[in-house]
Amino acid sequence: MSPFDFRTPKTNDELIDIVANRRRYLGIERFDDTVIDVMRSADRAAFVPAAGPDIYDDSPVPIAGHQTCSQPSMVAAMATLLDLKPGLKVLEIGAGCGYSAAVAAQLISPGGNLFSIEIDPDLALEAENNLSRLGLSGNTRVIAGDGSAGLPGEAPFDRIYLTAGAGRWFDEMILVNQLSQNGILLYPEAHGSMFLVSKSKRGLERRVMDGVSFVFLKGVNSGYR
Repeated sequence: MSPFDFRTPKTNDELIDIVANRRRYLGIERFDDTVIDVMRSADRAAFVPAAGPDIYDDSPVPIAGHQTCSQPSMVAAMATLLDLKPGLKVLEIGAGCGYSAAVAAQLISPGGNLFSIEIDPDLALEAENNLSRLGLSGNTRVIAGDGSAGLPGEAPFDRIYLTAGAGRWFDEMILVNQLSQNGILLYPEAHGSMFLVSKSKRGLERRVMDGVSFVFLKGVNSGYR
């Protein structure tokens, strides 16, 4: 499907063709080919089966709990920025329906482990069921609870990322302290910027990308008062 073809995609492959042809998204010239391949095997309709004809649009789709199934291009961008590879230990904060987790779980296999926390217990169960149906529950653990302060009992993690937008008083160091050496934290504001924080022996390096929009993060470290 041409990137200049404005017909509504009717299949997951048509959707991912559009995603693969995105250029200069969050400063990324081209999404990682492995990410694109994995997204072809994670049919979006398997995560939001009750959605309407916009299920294969490259846009967020509403799900339960006033949340959304993330925009596929954003999922591809975050997976590319995180540089997810086999063997990594990853923490996802905000499982939602499990769509982003399905992509991450495949990228870190074999040998990797994904912990995905969802504050809405009904959504946590839905995400767990969706991942199980696709055979992705072997290296993925979905936890119902508040993940805004991370999961210190399972730290350190090679990667930590948020799928909901943090507020002004969000304390990123709570999560940075749960990163391994050479780990990466990726998180967005609800309306504003995406932050990539890399941890090394030299200290912390930051990259800021503007122009993102996410549902609001919930929890004790949401950054909202």
